[in-house]
Amino acid sequence: MKRLLILFAALLFGFAPAMAAERTVVVVLFDGFSPAELDAAHPTPNFDRLKREGAWSRHLVPAFPTVSLINHTTFETGCWPEHHGIMSNIFIDPKLGRFGGKGVDSGDGTWRTGCETMWEAAERQGVRTAALNFVGRWSSKTGNRSTYGNPHVPWRARESDGTIIDRALKLLKDNGPNHARLIALYFNNPDDTAHEFGVTGAETQAAVRRVDGITGRLMAALKALPPEREGTLVIGTDHGMMDVGPIVNLGRIMADNDIHAQQATDGTSSYLYLDKGESADRVQKALQQYSDVFTVYRKGHYPSFAHLGTGPRSGDLLLLTHPPYWMAGPELFPAWARWVGVNWFWPITFVPPVGGIKATHGYDPNIVQMHGIFYAWGAGVTPGEIKRLDQIDVHPTVMRLLGLQPGRPVDGHPVSAVSAPEAR
Repeated sequence: MKRLLILFAALLFGFAPAMAAERTVVVVLFDGFSPAELDAAHPTPNFDRLKREGAWSRHLVPAFPTVSLINHTTFETGCWPEHHGIMSNIFIDPKLGRFGGKGVDSGDGTWRTGCETMWEAAERQGVRTAALNFVGRWSSKTGNRSTYGNPHVPWRARESDGTIIDRALKLLKDNGPNHARLIALYFNNPDDTAHEFGVTGAETQAAVRRVDGITGRLMAALKALPPEREGTLVIGTDHGMMDVGPIVNLGRIMADNDIHAQQATDGTSSYLYLDKGESADRVQKALQQYSDVFTVYRKGHYPSFAHLGTGPRSGDLLLLTHPPYWMAGPELFPAWARWVGVNWFWPITFVPPVGGIKATHGYDPNIVQMHGIFYAWGAGVTPGEIKRLDQIDVHPTVMRLLGLQPGRPVDGHPVSAVSAPEAR
């Protein structure tokens, strides 16, 4: 009887073990965020704090090509491109047509051929989510894929960084029964600024400091969660960035060698889809004379780092430029460039007098400048450096932090620095 009274008193006055807190994870993708950009922008007090208190890496290795849309999809699904189907910023599907460019909604999740996003996998397991400004948060066939996805609009009409962070903070303050436990946020800087002003340009440094401010606001909001909730912040990027020089005049190369093919070109690579009757052997041999500018690969013989498969979306030939060269498809040149014969008479490589870029990405992912930043901070995180992780590892890392199974299928693995929440 005495023991029962002691147990009753313990329960009454709160001496029983506390129930585990519920965990909320905020996932942020800052576009084109390289370690070199972060170094140049010092001081960045919030990223410095993340490094002191959390897990971090300067070597988040992107999927190839190291451009945005292929890596946004890899980041959110944990799958290589050969499984999720997004092959670059621009590619051609024999049935659906051209992905990327005018009139194509590149954010439409119906272009994905397989794999679940982190928010789709979480919703399937009963966890409410928010996906703000991420590609693939919406499908023209099935609508919003997360409970709190923001409106799907054309890219240039997307909600501003300020609107997105305000939405995120409002979601974190929601302690009601239907609050989101996964909040995924996309921001297009420092990428946009670095393309125009270079990796270490003053304007790029200012963009990184704005990103640091966004990070600080999220950290403060996670710290302010009530005792029954705990929070974790995961920050990554889609690729790194490096300064570049001349553009490759692909239009003239194709004209000079009478190549009959459709091209899909962006960043530093190009897929060539040969017309019926065109010889792959002939075209490959013709293009090999430009080996000082790019390397030519045949379908089925892509480099080992290219997890692109051999499906119909991968080109018959792949051209990959060597730094500091970069590429843009002939159709992307402004009208004046066509009028003055850029695609016919101008040099094979040249620095555009206007409309060029100072920095870009898309190269071999083993080039260290293509690596990006990664941070994990808060509940379930063991502080310390992560020597390297692949883009496919972000999704399963987030799912472990939530205590959920990763999407089906998944190619990556969670990093050892994170753990699942305690059972409630």
